[in-house]
Amino acid sequence: MTGTATSSSPVAVPPAAPHGVNSEVGGLRKVLVCAPGLAHQRLTPTNCDDLLFDDVLWVQNARRDHFDFMAKMRKRGIEVVELHNVLAETLAVPEARTWLLDRKIVANEVGLGLVEDTRAFLEELDDRRLAEFMIGGLSTADLPADFRPGYVALARESTGVREYLMPRCPTPSTPATPRAGSTAG
Repeated sequence: MTGTATSSSPVAVPPAAPHGVNSEVGGLRKVLVCAPGLAHQRLTPTNCDDLLFDDVLWVQNARRDHFDFMAKMRKRGIEVVELHNVLAETLAVPEARTWLLDRKIVANEVGLGLVEDTRAFLEELDDRRLAEFMIGGLSTADLPADFRPGYVALARESTGVREYLMPRCPTPSTPATPRAGSTAG
């Protein structure tokens, strides 16, 4: 009775197909991309090395090239999924929005005195704008005056402290060339 299921034995369920790249020559069916955005606008000659870029890039040109590349993939029948859209759709679910903000806006990330005001500002944003900040990072300069406690001035003037309250998220793709031996993200 090997290989057959009977009413008294459990039915074997095949495991779900794993996600991933299983062939270097097979056809691409679906791809997750991240359009150049806020994170790329903030690249400077000073911070690009820390973010694993050789140099700053022309964001408008990168956007044009990115959208052209997406159009070419779609023309070939490839399903293109854009990260900003997926995250905005996720943030539209109140429980998901709360879950993500609970894990991203914590004292270890934004600083003890900035949690409340930073969280209040982000909770007021629409889903798309919040997704942009979650992917591109939130700078102290992004906080409106009514959400700026005195701690913000200290964060901006202190040496060695980045002015990011919420660092940018790693993305699945970037339009710039990473340094040799590293991955951009």
